[in-house]
Amino acid sequence: MTAVEGGATATAGIAETARVFQVTSVSEKETTRAMKTLSAMRILFGAIFLFDGILKWVLFATGQMQGVIDGEFYTPSWLTANFALFGALVGLGETFGGLFLVLGVFQRPAALWSALVMGFIWAFGGFGGYPSAIGASWSTAGYTDLGGDLMLALVFVVLAFAAPYAYGLAKAWKLRERFAGDGWRNRLLRAFLT
Repeated sequence: MTAVEGGATATAGIAETARVFQVTSVSEKETTRAMKTLSAMRILFGAIFLFDGILKWVLFATGQMQGVIDGEFYTPSWLTANFALFGALVGLGETFGGLFLVLGVFQRPAALWSALVMGFIWAFGGFGGYPSAIGASWSTAGYTDLGGDLMLALVFVVLAFAAPYAYGLAKAWKLRERFAGDGWRNRLLRAFLT
């Protein structure tokens, strides 16, 4: 191998290393942008859910909660008889779920709880369709809208698994860094708090 060939090989190696570094840098930029976008989505949908939870307390204060629960498409008698209990559970779930999502702490439990609440609302609301005379949904031919409740539940599922970390108390308090170890306790705290 001549000195010229050796120099060309070294230059090619440096060029390849620089190319790999540039690709890695772009990937990190894209990851940061995705994290910020998901965090903004977490805050937005958390605010919507918090507002919806606050409205449940307004319904209680004005005596309209039973009418809202009775007005659902398919409401079993046990749900109607216990409207105060279920209305309070939904109100608490929406209020605290939305609050924790906006604040950016306890994100995974809040997002999973919010998805569960919206799933139940979707199910008792007729699965997004119009009910038939026997209480089953999808009696209208050509009806294809699954409903906003299901879509909101799916947004919360995505947020539970993505756990966006930017713009929140968990980031400000550096909770992921504080519990960065590999032990089961640290992994559990990281999953629960951030």
